[in-house]
Amino acid sequence: MAKQLAINFRKSSSLIILAKDKVHLDKQANFKALLFNRHEKASFMPNSSVFPGGVCETADETPLWHKHFEKLGVTKDQLKPLTAVKGQVSNIFKNDNKDVLERELSLRITAIRETFEELGIIFCRDRKSLSSQDGKGYGNFREDFDRKHWQSIVHNDASKFLSLCEELEIVPDLWSLYEWSNWFTPSTFKKRFDTAFFMVALENMPDVLPEEHEVKNFAWKTPSDYLKAYFNKEIWLPPPQVYELSRLLNFTELEKVKDFAQQRSSEGNIVTMPVQFKLKNGQVSVLPGDDLYPEDPNASEKLIPIDKDVKEFREGVKNIHRLEFYTPHDAVVRQNFTPVCGHIKPLMANPKNHD
Repeated sequence: MAKQLAINFRKSSSLIILAKDKVHLDKQANFKALLFNRHEKASFMPNSSVFPGGVCETADETPLWHKHFEKLGVTKDQLKPLTAVKGQVSNIFKNDNKDVLERELSLRITAIRETFEELGIIFCRDRKSLSSQDGKGYGNFREDFDRKHWQSIVHNDASKFLSLCEELEIVPDLWSLYEWSNWFTPSTFKKRFDTAFFMVALENMPDVLPEEHEVKNFAWKTPSDYLKAYFNKEIWLPPPQVYELSRLLNFTELEKVKDFAQQRSSEGNIVTMPVQFKLKNGQVSVLPGDDLYPEDPNASEKLIPIDKDVKEFREGVKNIHRLEFYTPHDAVVRQNFTPVCGHIKPLMANPKNHD
């Protein structure tokens, strides 16, 4: 086995926000996803269209959150389902430090806080909605306060997110965020993130307040429309966005996406760390479960050269799970076996197919 490289990374959390589209067209999904474009000066993935999210801060896992939950009447039994994962638990959710919040809680707080910082949307519950949970599983948000003022404050100091919740007498709506996936930046990147992805479904589209220093612009589009814009070179999507949007092509109704995410959330996840190969006519990111996925995914800081084209690299491989890049805007997602943890396969969206 190749010598394992030292891994320097930061934990982060992202949120896939889906909202019901009341005027959807026939044969299109009745929901849209919210993505925003990073500024060209962003330190990571500039000019890319991404789901909201960011790095975990110490303030997201402070035990003061437990005191706040208790103050608003949140019981241990209400929090217990969020930590009761019966399937595989990826490393990002493991934490032996009993003095801080459980990762299943703190990572959700990160996703909610970052979404508020970037887009001015706060997913939350008050005493009334906490006591009358209807079980439908849709997210709750609030807009009747000086969001712009608090957005600036929290953006400058993550610890003020708890202060905001205390002042409004709300708690982050952890229950409507469903564990979706876990992506780890490849070893070829100097800046790396271990990222938990959650999904939230909304019955109404919230009003978006983009943060001017981080957000160039934003959009509500169907997964299909985002992928079409990507293939047409109108936007650029990082690989996790390409993959997860391709997964969402399996659904045309928000209710079914939400129900699937809700029942699957406790199944856990494995970490998806792409291993990058350089081929004659493109690049291939091999993903876990593929027969050519290496035993040590951190073994190389550079793309692994293979003297084959992309199709030849696929030939004779029984279990295929990979992202094939012919150009930066010409990607194919392939998986020919049932995913683990009760998940669902991405669908082919590239009009060129490349079979």
